[in-house]
Order: sequence, then structure tokens, then C-alpha cells
Amino acid sequence: MAHRHPSRLNAEHVTHPSARRLLKAELANCTECRASGDAEALRHPDVLDSLLRGFVLKRAAQWRDRHSRYPTALYDLAPPAELRLLSAPTREAARLCVIGSRSGDRVDTTAALDELEAMTAAERRRVLDDIVDALLEGEG
Repeated sequence: MAHRHPSRLNAEHVTHPSARRLLKAELANCTECRASGDAEALRHPDVLDSLLRGFVLKRAAQWRDRHSRYPTALYDLAPPAELRLLSAPTREAARLCVIGSRSGDRVDTTAALDELEAMTAAERRRVLDDIVDALLEGEG
């Protein structure tokens, strides 16, 4: 990528530089950079993990209620209407993402990443698309 995409990206839980570049390319609607970023995220588990952690923390903050017990799976926090918006592979990944505490300082995505490795390329791409869409919801 020979250029940068300036933005006011507020995905503070996404820490990996390549993951942040992908989100900025999405916001800028740069086809070339999006394709490159998607390929890198699907090839490198640390990039995908950063995106997945950001997704878990953002959704957990939106979905938690005062009656939630921890540790819990992200899937268990989700309202049924929200779950219907996610693809089946993304719902499966959400079942395996464990939030250790209400503050969200402990998130375990290991089992979800293992499950993503076992998925087909098309399923992984759908999960990545769902994660990126969720992270960019309200951005722009």
C-alpha cells in the first residue's frame, strides 16, 4: 500500500497496526487496500485476533446487562435479534469467545481462532466481514 487513509477511527480495542489499516481502508472505501488488508487478516492470526478482540469488546459493551455473570461467552450476552444479523460462522465464533470479567479486561479468543482455522475460506471471509462491519458501525 503506497498511500494512507486518514480517518477518525475510534476502534480503540483494535491494536494491531495492520488491523487498524484494514479498518481505515474500509472507511476510505479503497478497494485495493481492503483486498490487501483482508488477505493479510486471513493469513496472519495476530491480525485476525486483534479484530476479533475488538469485536468482542465492542459488542460486549453494547450487550451486557447488570444480570450477566462472568466468565461468559459473547454469544450468551447477545440479544436474539442481534444474533440473527450475524452469519452462522460468526455466531459459532461468538460462542467460543469468552469474556472473563464485566470490565472486559480478560478476553479469550483462542478457541474461536482455532475454530476459524478449521472453517473454509468462504466461512472465514464471512466472519471477517461481520467483524469489520460491526467494528465500523457508527464510524465515519
